Amino acid sequence: MGINLQHYRPPGPVGAGFLQSKGPIDIIMGPAGSGKTVASVMKGPLLAATYMPVCTDGWVRVKIACIRNTYRDFERTALASWKEAFPEDHPWTVSYSGGQDRPIKHHLRWQALRGSQKVNIDFQLETGAVGDANVEQFIKGYEISMGWMNECDMLDEKVPGLFFQRTGRYPPVQQIAESELVRVSKDARVQYAAMGLSVGEDETILPRMIWGDMNPPDVSNWTYRFCVKASEKKPGFNLHQQPSGLSPVAENRVGKPRSSYELEAATQTEDMVRRMVHGKFGYARDGKPVYPEYDDTRHRSDQVLKPMRGLPIGLGLDAGGSPACGIGQFMPNGQLRMLREICSDPGTGPSRFAEKIIEVLLSDFPGFPIAEAWADPSAFYGADRVAGELAHMEIVARALNISILPAPSNEPALRQESVRWYLGAPIDGNTPRLLVSSCCETTIGGFAAHYKLTKLASKGATDNLAVAKNEYSHIHDAWQYLCLGHRGRLGAIVDASKMGRPAKVIAMSSHRAVADFDVFKV
Repeated sequence: MGINLQHYRPPGPVGAGFLQSKGPIDIIMGPAGSGKTVASVMKGPLLAATYMPVCTDGWVRVKIACIRNTYRDFERTALASWKEAFPEDHPWTVSYSGGQDRPIKHHLRWQALRGSQKVNIDFQLETGAVGDANVEQFIKGYEISMGWMNECDMLDEKVPGLFFQRTGRYPPVQQIAESELVRVSKDARVQYAAMGLSVGEDETILPRMIWGDMNPPDVSNWTYRFCVKASEKKPGFNLHQQPSGLSPVAENRVGKPRSSYELEAATQTEDMVRRMVHGKFGYARDGKPVYPEYDDTRHRSDQVLKPMRGLPIGLGLDAGGSPACGIGQFMPNGQLRMLREICSDPGTGPSRFAEKIIEVLLSDFPGFPIAEAWADPSAFYGADRVAGELAHMEIVARALNISILPAPSNEPALRQESVRWYLGAPIDGNTPRLLVSSCCETTIGGFAAHYKLTKLASKGATDNLAVAKNEYSHIHDAWQYLCLGHRGRLGAIVDASKMGRPAKVIAMSSHRAVADFDVFKV
């Protein structure tokens, strides 16, 4: 039956938001089969019919370029969806040319209703493949209204910025009706403001929009960095993330039923299930993550968390070559909020490390008492007591004028289990037990991918489940000391032994009767 523009329905609320958004740069991401490509196909014609400016002769003229990494990949995916909606012999077709590893040009004309008025639409789609071509030279050839990046994660990170510059160039401003210029210029100023730019009130500008679609890539991809990672997030980039294919609110159920996702979840690798079934950014592939329970959509705050007044804060500290400190707050409902992280460069000494902690405490936590501070037990050893030397953590404690205690254990499995408990079931069905402030980028990056087992441990080639030492491991060690110190060694063991059972269900006791009890030795 194909896809009818006049009767098309979005795959779900996220897809509808993507279709209605006027950018400036929109990216829709979701599991395989969630209706992303079709939504991208429809976005251009829908914007042409409902929004783009009318020329003085009554025509709406729109030219869109769709780019992909190769023509063959484009023909296999996006072009198949385009032809399902607009085949070569579509009643609206004026001309069609290209194909077979060559650019395609599809010229369409139709009439649309805007309110009670009919408008004539002149729509052109052009395709291009960037591949190994010089990106700047390739994109310079476009003079377009809007742009579409199919499977945008496969493109170079320079593409969205360069591509965006080529939009708003068709049709020429001189051809557009004056009243329409006033209308769209207002929206264009909003777009510029979203990108941190300003335009004079009397300056005439056309709206600039590009969009992309993709399955979730690895967290190292530019789409994650530009859309999610706080330190690299680009203004104007909007990520429209669809829910998991196994979610009750999954999108495009008509096109892909739940049973299809269940089959994929049962037969694919963990990374593929995470990306293609659940629609989440993937892990780095050179090591198994320590915390696969971490859910970026649930455990990561969408804003910088502020400390709650009236409650003390806690510190977790790791020494080593790159000392790190995590500052958190334990809420009355049992939630742990990871508020700030302090990550030092390799070779940072205890005095400078303490200075960095003081700077954060004074700027973000004035007046907050420090209820507890736990650190790497090994950081309290190694000093020459006879000569009056202080260990690393003792120097930090004196500089901060607080008491820092060694964590109850340095056993990696027990430390990690103390954090994993907070990643478990929500407190009340909705409230996550762990919430990480969006400014804790290294912590988030470690949870999502980079706090991982070594390659040998990931492959099961060794019984030693060693964690890879990198820039993410130190802050995660610090959080582990805080969690283990707060809950205590026994608390961490008891909670781990419950294996997720409800609080009222008691595990079978491991204690046995003492057979050699002697009353005279009591």
